[in-house]
Amino acid sequence: MTTKIVVCSNEYKNKQLLDYSLNPSFSSIRYMSKDEFFNHYYYEYDERSYVYLMKKYHFHLDVCKVYLNNMVFIDLEKKYKSKKLLFLQSLKKELIDNHLFTYHSYFKDSIQEIEVHSIYDLDYYQEKVLDYSFQIPDFSFSPTVYEFSSMEDEVNAVCQKICSLIKEGVSLSHIFLVNVREDYYYTLWKMFSYYHIPISIPFQNSIYSTKIVQDYLNDGTLTLDNDMITTKLVSVINKLSILEEDEYKKVILIDQLKHTMIPSKKYDNAVEIKDLKSSTFQEDDYVFLLGFNLDYAPQMKKDIEYISDKEKEEVDLYTTTYMNQRERKLIPYLISQIKNIFISYPLSSPFQKYYPSILIGDYSLNVIKNYSFTNQYSNSYNQIRYEEMLDQFYIYGEKHPDLELFHSNYPNLYDTYSNKFNGIDKDFYLEQLPVPLTLSYSSLNSYNECKFKYYIKNVLKIDPYEDTFSAFIGSLYHKILSLYQNNNFNLEEEWNRYLERRELTIKDMTLLVRIKKDLVELLDELKKQELICGYNDGLFEKEVRIKIKNDISVEFVGYIDKILYYKKIDDTYFSIIDYKSGFIDTHIEPMKYGLHMQLPIYLYLIHYSKLFDNPIFTGIYYQNILFSYPTWTPTLEEDNKKKYYLQGYSTDKIELLSRFDSTYEDSELIKSMKYNEEKGFGSYTKIMDDNLLYQMLTFTKKHIEDRVDDILNGDFTINPKIVGKDNVSCEFCHFKDLCYMTNEDIIRLPKVEDLSFLGGEE
Repeated sequence: MTTKIVVCSNEYKNKQLLDYSLNPSFSSIRYMSKDEFFNHYYYEYDERSYVYLMKKYHFHLDVCKVYLNNMVFIDLEKKYKSKKLLFLQSLKKELIDNHLFTYHSYFKDSIQEIEVHSIYDLDYYQEKVLDYSFQIPDFSFSPTVYEFSSMEDEVNAVCQKICSLIKEGVSLSHIFLVNVREDYYYTLWKMFSYYHIPISIPFQNSIYSTKIVQDYLNDGTLTLDNDMITTKLVSVINKLSILEEDEYKKVILIDQLKHTMIPSKKYDNAVEIKDLKSSTFQEDDYVFLLGFNLDYAPQMKKDIEYISDKEKEEVDLYTTTYMNQRERKLIPYLISQIKNIFISYPLSSPFQKYYPSILIGDYSLNVIKNYSFTNQYSNSYNQIRYEEMLDQFYIYGEKHPDLELFHSNYPNLYDTYSNKFNGIDKDFYLEQLPVPLTLSYSSLNSYNECKFKYYIKNVLKIDPYEDTFSAFIGSLYHKILSLYQNNNFNLEEEWNRYLERRELTIKDMTLLVRIKKDLVELLDELKKQELICGYNDGLFEKEVRIKIKNDISVEFVGYIDKILYYKKIDDTYFSIIDYKSGFIDTHIEPMKYGLHMQLPIYLYLIHYSKLFDNPIFTGIYYQNILFSYPTWTPTLEEDNKKKYYLQGYSTDKIELLSRFDSTYEDSELIKSMKYNEEKGFGSYTKIMDDNLLYQMLTFTKKHIEDRVDDILNGDFTINPKIVGKDNVSCEFCHFKDLCYMTNEDIIRLPKVEDLSFLGGEE
């Protein structure tokens, strides 16, 4: 079957496919991008070529890409003078001999006719293949250009113009921005939000830094959920399945993940950013060309490519000089084809100075400076400008020409301050959320202590992490406790391997002598406890996830230090143990306010996840693993004997409890656990019956779901809590210098004495 090939931009292709009146006389028409066409016309290569070059020649991956991209126009029969071209020729032969190129031999024979549309950057060898060269016709080019002192002023003027167009009845779907560099994105987002103009900004974020991808790279963990990031990750993994598992595959995998992007949200009726070269515009479209600056419009090339201009004399490539001359004519021509266009440029941004485009001199264009706009469409931005003018006046003594005008129209709030959180743009906030949004006990606890604390810590992510020696030792203990039951566990090896991560001071090494002695004691005590406990199976440092919502992907995750369990037919009896250092508070009464919920949350995670088919509760406990060194007291010896006992809540079912703790009558495993057949449980024993368990699970589930709704709604007010006499929110908060909490912000709550609230409303 012969085919008509149309080499074109994606926009042209989509428009043609939507045109139902198209009735070609050919048996078929195939629309292809430039890269797609030439890959079929010459050959394609895949990641095996990278591996071959990296293994044999130890090239860096980026170097491999340069070599492969510059082979296509190399003639295998030609005798080149350039050593660089001879090297590429030899390398190309080698790759062909090793069958690392894929040829589409049928493709050339199937072509009956070729058309080219909206393609302006063809190189010489590509033009020869297509038998096509775009000739720029005569055109008239004399637009007015607007100069602005800053990028913000330029975008502000564009917003004002767009507001005028909207007022005249122009649809947002007919308004476009072109020549927009990435350094414009933040300013565009900020300014358009002041004017409430929807805009689709192509923010690009790689999936590489997401938790899903990092978990997979670290330990091979891959949860096959039907979300976008997992789908993209699986696609990359499948694509690389042709490669052997080795260090080279890992390098290529990481590179591809870094270049696999999360698409930004695109609105149906919004201002759109387009590429000037690949787009066509209608007569009723309005186009704003930003950044009409030197080196950006037109984009001028330098002779710094791998194949230099001198070497291009031997191959079918255009020189840098020719391409710059072509670009210098092409950009004015494309602009001249747009009926309604507003061209502007800034002289500076917060990080850089700019110069006007060379085209202004080439075509003697009229430049309007000090362009004045009415500022009638955004009160919020006008207020900000007013405050800036006041700053300029009070600090530097400079009076802006518009200061009196603003002063007569806006309240003077200068030198006043309010610490109130004024809200967040919900659409933008939801658009920027990670996928999935992951919540945990610690993040939920932060939110319940103070909503603004959660905002600073988990949304803005500016929580200062302190790499302290105490944190290092805590992580060391958790690492050892996750491994100690392995058959090949060797304390010395694991201890030394972990210490290699940190440069230790003499003081650190001195403390480590005592710390290691305590760790050995802890491991010995845990082994003794295992003889008492009848639950012989265990999960350590176990991650448990639950999906909370489907419309907006939200997951709740917990990392449980230890889960001991016993399976009997279809039932699984379990106890949760969470390691703690220092003082342990087992009171869960504050969960009424969403505080002290760690053990209830772990209970919720096990019951509502699929970790066990039929989980049956035995106990939820804390266990001390790290201690300060106390001074002598009369009860010190007795306290030391019980310092590793479990502390928390146990089931009231003796048949379950007796299997978990064979010493339950006067326990050597659970603190304050005593039982007598006549008197029952001791007065200090903490037990949980089925009714309390059900109420706790129900309360926890509802509380989590309600707080998730609050977080998704962007409710981040400053609301620290005082429970009884204790300020549970501010004492150890890192963010006091940000919130400037006042007495009016404090939520005062009575101390909770019992769990009766579980049977009622939250």
